Amino acid sequence: MSRDPARAATQFFGGRVCLDFANTMDWRTSDAPQELIPDYAAFLSWSNARGTLASKTVARLRVLGARKPTAVEAIMRDARALRGEIWEAADALCGGKSVRLAPFNRLLAALPAQPGLVRDGAGYVHDLRGADPEEPLWPVLWSLTALLSSKDAARLGCCQAQGCGWFFVDESPNHSRAWCSSEVCGNRERARRAYSKRRPVRSP
Repeated sequence: MSRDPARAATQFFGGRVCLDFANTMDWRTSDAPQELIPDYAAFLSWSNARGTLASKTVARLRVLGARKPTAVEAIMRDARALRGEIWEAADALCGGKSVRLAPFNRLLAALPAQPGLVRDGAGYVHDLRGADPEEPLWPVLWSLTALLSSKDAARLGCCQAQGCGWFFVDESPNHSRAWCSSEVCGNRERARRAYSKRRPVRSP
């Protein structure tokens, strides 16, 4: 992840939508974590950047959200609670433990049927119409379902850089990926370790 929150909010190293959503807390395991989706507008911007919602859907939800401030505050509380549950599940998978499915099954039971796809720009997204302010959460849950029901669940990793804590699907041949990004956290961590080795040790 980047030290710049605006840049970090558009860095998608998880490989799956649900993991990139989990990574919307920058420096998650540090003493000063940084929230990357502080409000509903930021969540919509993240959804647009990640490609989980069509541009026209995001535009409609911005208008809808402005009309329903109390509702979107509740949705953000739900979003952060879901993110915490994904952290717990990802930590369990990284440790070879079982995932607590009850919270996810409860949320999935309340979701509408997964819609078809539509083209949006150069890609494809779910055909969500921007009629329900909860829509940004739905692709996250659908992604989580796909992750947990696939072999990807056994390939989860967590960035080993100090303070990062971002999750990813490790698709390296021998499951040896150590960083969310070799160019970002990897370079920073290698530099930190090299500096630590060069720094003289002071005698007591």
